[in-house]
Amino acid sequence: MDRRIKRTRQAVFNAVLELMVEKETEKITVLELCSRADINKSTFYLHYKNMDDCLQHCFQAIMDGVINVSNQINYEQIKQNPKPVIDSLLDEVEKNTDYLLKFKNSDICGPSIKVLKENLVENICKNNNITLQDNYYDYCIIAFAVGGCIDAVIDPLPIFNKEAISNSICTMIKTR
Repeated sequence: MDRRIKRTRQAVFNAVLELMVEKETEKITVLELCSRADINKSTFYLHYKNMDDCLQHCFQAIMDGVINVSNQINYEQIKQNPKPVIDSLLDEVEKNTDYLLKFKNSDICGPSIKVLKENLVENICKNNNITLQDNYYDYCIIAFAVGGCIDAVIDPLPIFNKEAISNSICTMIKTR
């Protein structure tokens, strides 16, 4: 990717984070974002369709870290000892808690979380050769675990407690 594109996207991402701390997501305008990111409005529209698209791209940038961790998940290993994987996923969340808390209150949170859950389930299943047709039981466990893990992280975000969430999720996985 071109350095200018990377620089622009990073400036927009940083501006979004700053503005989300100052005001509600729905009240952020393209003009103030452009001003904060020090880019032209036309540059913004070269990269994003609208403000919601921009916010979704910013959310995706954060979730790419979680998806990358999911590439390392070995289903058989996680059934035996889920703690290292769960902790690495929660580390990604912990790095972005402030942003995620603001994002949680936005209009695009629900649809974005749904897409994230679908991507994680698909990724874990693909990397472990699990298909819905051939491994229905394991597929359902993964879908349940992913959905539960994400909900367990997103719902209590204002009081994010990595250790408590990790212990709860690991207990759930081990007792399946």
